This record gives sequence, C-alpha cells and structure tokens, in this order.
Amino acid sequence: MKDTSMYARIVVGTDGTDRSLIAVDHAARLAAVCAAELHVVAAASPFDAPPAPASAMQEVIAELSATSARTAAKIGHDASRRHGVRVVEHPHVGEPVSVLIAVADKVGADLIVVGNKTMAGEVRRFTGSVASRLAHQSKRSLLIVDTG
Repeated sequence: MKDTSMYARIVVGTDGTDRSLIAVDHAARLAAVCAAELHVVAAASPFDAPPAPASAMQEVIAELSATSARTAAKIGHDASRRHGVRVVEHPHVGEPVSVLIAVADKVGADLIVVGNKTMAGEVRRFTGSVASRLAHQSKRSLLIVDTG
C-alpha cells in the first residue's frame, strides 16, 4: 500500500539556539500531524585552524566542532520528542547548507524546515542566510519558519 501522507520524512536544521528550536518545534508538530519521521540536523562549521604542523590544534578544533554538532542535535531531538514523533539525530561538522541537502538526499526527505533568523549584521550580509541559500540550491520543498 502506498504512503498517502503529505510528508513521510522531514529534515529540520538547528544550531541548538532558542530561535532554531522554534523551527524544530514547528517541524515536530508538522511531523506529528503527518505521522512523519523527523530528522534533526545540526551542522557545526569547522573553525579555521592554523595550517600544519599545528595538527594538535586542528584536532582540538575538529573535536569542538563535532561536540557542538552533537549537542545541538541532541537539544533538537529532546525538543521534538514531546510531540510523539520518531526522531533521528544527524550531527555533522560541515557547512550547514551542504549538510542539510546531503542528509535530505540520504534519507529521501520530502521537506526541509529551517528558521529565518539565525544571524544578523555583517556576518549574514557576507555569508547569506541558510534559508536563502537552501531556496536556491535544494531541489526539495522548503519551509522557512518565522523565528523572529
């Protein structure tokens, strides 16, 4: 029998901040309504490390990035559980847009959910928002939640 729900697998991005958890909560409620599986993705961008031979410093920075991603994914997972949906954590170190698209492709997501306000000022002007970049790069449906 073919699955007739609107969404079977939803991917949501979080960085563990209160604002990003608004998007996580929105995605979890939508997953509950659709009886969908929720994939909570946390991508920690690796910090710039000094070039080799400072390999010990690079290892520390890589571990800090990985820990940050695991923590954000766990926070998102815990925030989603109260809605009674199946939640899968995906902590990764990498550029957030690339990670979100890769996870969505891997799990066959029907929808990607992100918040619209995570950065401000000069940094956002330089990098562009995750939501904006996803809208241009992803081939999947995208829901941008007002987290502001």
